Amino acid sequence: MRRKLITVIPPEEILKIKESSKARVDIKIREADAYFGMPRWEIIIDGSNEEIEKFVNVLMKSRAGG
Repeated sequence: MRRKLITVIPPEEILKIKESSKARVDIKIREADAYFGMPRWEIIIDGSNEEIEKFVNVLMKSRAGG
């Protein structure tokens, strides 16, 4: 399965979140078009549905302060 996200989270932080989630996914990060001057990143996540969901849940919690 593959999922794509566009985010303002810096690549270094994305990789730290991947490590802390312990999800077995492959992540590719590319620069996307800036949004009102803010850099954005396209994240391509490859893995099983369960592992992708595990990573995305940790990503959402880390950005929401939970």
